[in-house]
Amino acid sequence: MDQIIQSTNIHGYFDGLSAYLTDNGSEQGGDEQLILSPLHGKGSISRLKIRQGIEVVISDMTLEEDWNQYIHEDRVFEINYCFSGSSDYYFRGNRYSTSVQSGNVYSMEDSEIRLFKKSKQRYLYLEIRMSPEQVLRYFEHADDYRSVENWLQNQMGRISPLQNSMILKRAVNEMVHSSYRGSLKKLHMESKIMEIVLLLLEKYMPEHESNAGSYMKKQDIEKLYAAKQIIADRLDNPLSLKELARASELNEFKLKKGFKELFGMTVFEYVRDQRLEKGVFLMQVEQLNVGEAAAAVGYSNPSNFSAAFFKKYGCKPIQFVKSKK
Repeated sequence: MDQIIQSTNIHGYFDGLSAYLTDNGSEQGGDEQLILSPLHGKGSISRLKIRQGIEVVISDMTLEEDWNQYIHEDRVFEINYCFSGSSDYYFRGNRYSTSVQSGNVYSMEDSEIRLFKKSKQRYLYLEIRMSPEQVLRYFEHADDYRSVENWLQNQMGRISPLQNSMILKRAVNEMVHSSYRGSLKKLHMESKIMEIVLLLLEKYMPEHESNAGSYMKKQDIEKLYAAKQIIADRLDNPLSLKELARASELNEFKLKKGFKELFGMTVFEYVRDQRLEKGVFLMQVEQLNVGEAAAAVGYSNPSNFSAAFFKKYGCKPIQFVKSKK
């Protein structure tokens, strides 16, 4: 099926879907929900308006046939994340794909984008839609307001992949599975949006991570970010400091000193924090027990995992698991 949507504001996309899926709408606790008819498939598309200029759209559906959407956006800044299914974007002659546990960020003005969604597969998708002015609102009294404004301008007309991390996965999972309702849900959602925006700035504006980065060579900063990514990719079997230095093409002194100055913690502290973050994700989202989560993040002794967990979060892992249940 083909669909054309003229989105003249941030909320125009969902309004266009609502007009297309007529007589299938409902509202529950502040969420607007569109139910797919058997002709289109099964499942739903829901929207929560945080306020004018910010909304969260969550799609959970299986389409009966392939869906081509031709969307003309007047002005939008969007962050999206795919939990299940796959889709393709066509923008300015280029094709961009999303797959499971991946996402994109894009900003466009007076432009058309084509979305292709495949049939016969579950499609679970999160979209954070904002006006650029609402993004800037978070920084209106900050010293780096102009830098954020420049970043948004540079992002205009681009589709960039999100850097996957355990922090990002936790944030988007908490949004999709939020148990809050009404105004509390809006507050919870916006706190997660702010967290994700900060993660974006960390990726695309590394100079704001630390003032120390201002006197480092750009090449060294890039290598330190590469080291950070290597750590994230090998949490269950981390490299030694010497191996990490070799893999990131830095000597050990530069790695230790630069990592601390740029990221505010030692390599060891970052490895520990990321392993614990992943442990939280595995227990909270993947429903692993404490021993399984500990083993999955490289702790051969669950008691060592529990001690590190208590030091960081102030409770034992088993208490955390029970509280979430």
